[in-house]
Amino acid sequence: MNRNNASNYTSRKRRFIRILFLILISIALPLHIAAMKFFTYSFSIISNNTSVSTITLSKKQEKECVVCVKERPGRLGNRMFLVASAYGLARLHYCHLYLTPEIINEMNSLFIFDLAPFLISTITFNKIVQSTSKSITRTSKDIVCQYIPELTRPNAISSGYIFELKGYWQSYLHFTKYGDDIRQLVFAATQSVIKKVSQLFIDIYELNVEYKPKFSLESHQLFKKQLAQSNWTTWIGIHIRRSDFVSIHFSSSDTYLFAAIEYYTLHYPNANFIIASDDKPYCKNLFRNRSNIFLTPESFSVNDDLITLSLCEHSILTGGTFGWWAGYLANGQVLHDKVYPSGCERREYYYPPWFLIDGNVRAHKNSSYTL
Repeated sequence: MNRNNASNYTSRKRRFIRILFLILISIALPLHIAAMKFFTYSFSIISNNTSVSTITLSKKQEKECVVCVKERPGRLGNRMFLVASAYGLARLHYCHLYLTPEIINEMNSLFIFDLAPFLISTITFNKIVQSTSKSITRTSKDIVCQYIPELTRPNAISSGYIFELKGYWQSYLHFTKYGDDIRQLVFAATQSVIKKVSQLFIDIYELNVEYKPKFSLESHQLFKKQLAQSNWTTWIGIHIRRSDFVSIHFSSSDTYLFAAIEYYTLHYPNANFIIASDDKPYCKNLFRNRSNIFLTPESFSVNDDLITLSLCEHSILTGGTFGWWAGYLANGQVLHDKVYPSGCERREYYYPPWFLIDGNVRAHKNSSYTL
């Protein structure tokens, strides 16, 4: 082979190798991108400065597991604990979240209940359950006011698992990492509820200062912020549960209530108190001589009462999970009566550190009693 032929052969060989390399790259690159594909979900997280973030999950982070709730035990407060715990575990482990239509409808009647991007439909859930192409392991945990630290560890709920929450998950520690989102996205009131309960605050303004304020009622957090910025008053919410508590000696004393009111009056001389209670005649009689204490109207539902209390800056609580949520959603100072037994293995499972309680919580009298 002469020198020119050899040179041409070498040149053709190099071109062939380059073309082959480009072909291989064109095949391999899309496969590589698919393997590392990133899924971006629009998930609004409203922080104190109202900035919006986006959760980005890579394929390696996204696991095919489901956290679900299909039962509706107890009253509203208990169900909120169950939903919040499921939401916290689903987010922590990058799992899907499934709630029955009955649970969703109940929560949607009161809250905006934004669970995107984790919530899946019943159709999708059933497809996962009935799938024959993948191995599915179903497991559940039925507890009463316990904290299960094992569930917050990495891979506690792994791919291929459907984990169902049952019973009474009355420990905030299962969702404490997402507390701001719980308040601002999940258990924030709908606009229709805000419009209804806002009238109570407006009526109190008109009664005391003969002024009708103009509030923006676009969202729960915006209205709450406007109330807090008022120079005229500091709003304190009081929840008094009596009906079923009196006979079992869980109801708070008059002494506790007056002492708690005095505490806030000393700290906030301009305080006004709004009471939600299942015993309005008792409250009307007890506070008949107090011009700065108001009761929610008879026309208010239990749901309306909860939102009213959550809009206040600070809280006075007697007992029960309904009151607990009123204080948690208000997100200010909380005074809680020591007479109420949480029913938890350890009281720190139930009471956040900012709940002020004087003395020890006494033992649960009746383990079968629904809080």
